[in-house]
Amino acid sequence: MTPDSRVKLLLVDDRPENLLALEAILEPLGQILIRAHSGAEALKSVLNHDFAAILLDVQMPDMNGFDAAQIIKSREKSRFIPIIFLSAISKEDAYVFKGYSMGAVDYVFKPFNPDVLRSKVAVFVDLYMKQQRIKEQAELLADSEKRELELQHRAQLLEAEAISSAQLTELNNQLHARQEELEQAMGVRNRFYASMSHELRTPINAVIGYSTLLIDNIYGPLNEKQTEGLERTLKAARHLLELVNDVLDLSKIEAGKIELALQPVHVAHLIDDLFVTVRPLADQHGSDLTFEHPAETLSVLTDPRRVRQILLNLLSNAIKFGEKKPIRVECRKLDDGGVSISVTDQGEGISEEDQPRVFEEFVQVSPTQHVGTGLGLPISRRLASLLDGSLEVESVPGEGSTFRLNLPAEARAKLFEAEDIPVEAVAEQDQRVA
Repeated sequence: MTPDSRVKLLLVDDRPENLLALEAILEPLGQILIRAHSGAEALKSVLNHDFAAILLDVQMPDMNGFDAAQIIKSREKSRFIPIIFLSAISKEDAYVFKGYSMGAVDYVFKPFNPDVLRSKVAVFVDLYMKQQRIKEQAELLADSEKRELELQHRAQLLEAEAISSAQLTELNNQLHARQEELEQAMGVRNRFYASMSHELRTPINAVIGYSTLLIDNIYGPLNEKQTEGLERTLKAARHLLELVNDVLDLSKIEAGKIELALQPVHVAHLIDDLFVTVRPLADQHGSDLTFEHPAETLSVLTDPRRVRQILLNLLSNAIKFGEKKPIRVECRKLDDGGVSISVTDQGEGISEEDQPRVFEEFVQVSPTQHVGTGLGLPISRRLASLLDGSLEVESVPGEGSTFRLNLPAEARAKLFEAEDIPVEAVAEQDQRVA
């Protein structure tokens, strides 16, 4: 690894001996370790540097770790930096819950296992480096597209001025060369997305797999505190995997890497099957599910996997934000032969000005803290558009929200050269709900 390719990790603790111990644990990763002896010093460092992760002590004088994390998460530049809380005193569940509610990815008790902590930090280092590579590829593609537009505009001007045949031929040659460059850049991006599916998921799945083995006592019995700690680690890793899956799904849709598998779909049967998947989550939150549909058979020609992915997201959101109140799914036939499926909750609702924002990437408008990536609704709306349908929202604050999926009687087949979103994308979302 070259010095320029190393990432920065911020270590925050008011005790120099603790910082020295952290440096010794993380030194084998070969990254840049930056010290901060207080919460205020940590905030200054976040303003001046980009960090792959922050290891933050909870108990510190003047400004504790929770206060520092709240300020870090409130800033646009640093809101997505993963924070791992470290604590030797605040081990009560209330402190742990407070840490996760502030956006932390993990809460580790001292003394910790050096190998486990190093492995966790290595996952975030790897994820940060992959994100930087994606950003660089996007910038190269944007530059190529800009040059392509400039050349197209130039061709229009030359044609309008009736330039000579020789000049026009030369310009066409240049346009052809630029087009080949753009196609090559897009090919590189598509191959990059394909490889990222494996490279990003593999280290996270390793954390999930080994945590599961430990919880199942494969390597020997655990005491109650060890089990609780591993369960929190497993929960944080699964949340990170959900974020990676959603980012990859969104990237594939934007890159046109999808092929619809159209077939007749019995809408009522699909929703009945979906209720089996989400009912454990509904029971956990104390929400009753009801399904209203006409006696006649409602069938449309569409992609059942994509419809299931959209409705699964809408139902899981309704359960999370429904405040333990009944949730109603209603299906009705449209005048054009299509079908409208609405998911209605009686939760906190969404203000009129925030309703368009719920379909933006990485946006969560709810004042209540809920674990999520902010990508489910943007992905669902784009999938609905690919199915020649639409996804709309109606909401009144304090009364609840209704998300309505409208599908045509027959979706048009769309074929792309790039590969399809893998089947496991939908299966993985099923696992998130379960």
